[in-house]
Amino acid sequence: MQILGICGSSASSRRTRALIESALNGSLLEDQAAAIDVVDLSQQVLEFCDGRMVEEYNRDTQQVLGKIKNADAFLFGSPMYRGTITGALKNLIDLIPDDYIKGKTAGLAATGGSDHHYLGVDLGFRTAMAFFRVHTIPGVLYHSNFTVEEGRIVEDKVRNQAEQFGRDLVQLTKMTSGKVLGPSLY
Repeated sequence: MQILGICGSSASSRRTRALIESALNGSLLEDQAAAIDVVDLSQQVLEFCDGRMVEEYNRDTQQVLGKIKNADAFLFGSPMYRGTITGALKNLIDLIPDDYIKGKTAGLAATGGSDHHYLGVDLGFRTAMAFFRVHTIPGVLYHSNFTVEEGRIVEDKVRNQAEQFGRDLVQLTKMTSGKVLGPSLY
């Protein structure tokens, strides 16, 4: 099983990245044979989606899309800005060809300055996943107030919840086995 964590901030995001990495650690606790990788959009130069074929985009864009195509499951994470995911992550979602992701599984994670942005993840982000017919973990891994030291979440409660989220993703992936369920939206 290949699990890809995607940190959706265009700026270096210690908290979102730490939340994703803790969830990935939980995935490994559930399935030690799983292969994990992280795409950090603050470290990749993706071109803006304009309808071109995948092979017409720059090397970084093609590389990220190739990782998405090869992954079985995703941990998407984003800091919340103005009640929604980042523009960088939205652009990546726009770049993904339907057949690269449909029937796969995902966990949706976010960080914010307050608890007021929690519903923005469910209303916008889960809708995009439904378009692709991606199986998502019910509920969102969202935290607004926690500390990261040396890349690790300090608070046991937050770290344990993230690890359980990763375990849940492995279980959901095994249950759905890449099956595309439900009618196509187009």
